[in-house]
Amino acid sequence: MNTFAERLSFARRLRRLTQAQLARAAHMSQGAIANYESGSRQSPRNIFPLATALRVSAQWLSEGVGPMEYDAPALAGSRYGLSESDLHPTVLDWPFKDISPEIYWSLSEADRELIENTIAGLIASLLHKPQNQG
Repeated sequence: MNTFAERLSFARRLRRLTQAQLARAAHMSQGAIANYESGSRQSPRNIFPLATALRVSAQWLSEGVGPMEYDAPALAGSRYGLSESDLHPTVLDWPFKDISPEIYWSLSEADRELIENTIAGLIASLLHKPQNQG
């Protein structure tokens, strides 16, 4: 499987999902899924909703790099996200243990940008924080 279209189609069929079912799970249109699988549209900007719905690594789905699946347990049962009964557990390349991708992607683009900018600012401040002397 050399292309995103091939990997997407393979993972969808492996999970026994129709294009419509995957579209609903990833909050996309069925047309978008069909276009990705046919190769008429390239890899999506928001790969995480697809990877999460398919329970595969986003890096594998997007680039064909690394393992398709993880052996480690899913991050279900977190404070803000998935419960034990949810159908689509979080994959391990999602960076937050207490926030599910479903909740993040349900936010508006402006809210997601605010979150990203806030995290970037926090990381920058932590990287430039003086070390405590003994």
